[in-house]
Amino acid sequence: MASKIHIFRKSAMEAGNPGKYYINPSEKLMSVASKWRVIEHEDCVEVIFNRAALEDAYPIIIRRYNNQAIGDSENKDDDYSFIVNTDFLNLKEADSEMKDDVSKIYFPKIKGEDNKKN
Repeated sequence: MASKIHIFRKSAMEAGNPGKYYINPSEKLMSVASKWRVIEHEDCVEVIFNRAALEDAYPIIIRRYNNQAIGDSENKDDDYSFIVNTDFLNLKEADSEMKDDVSKIYFPKIKGEDNKKN
């Protein structure tokens, strides 16, 4: 049985499985956590930002990081940013939409059979 993949790196580390997570937000982005959220769906991970509430935090930078489990995957940047773990999410096929002040980004999950680490 495959071990659980957590939403954030921090929760994966707390569970004793630091290499299995979807997104690694910076501390600066986590400091405004009430103004954005992440929802895990069966086939994707959705990141939702309230742009009006985050006006001081924009732009939010999305970083790509391959081979998270074997590399230094800590988000050390002092930006409002998050790293997408491309071991588990397909950044190339991400989709987004913006309506009023809400931005949504959909990152498709990499299927278990396509993921050599599972």
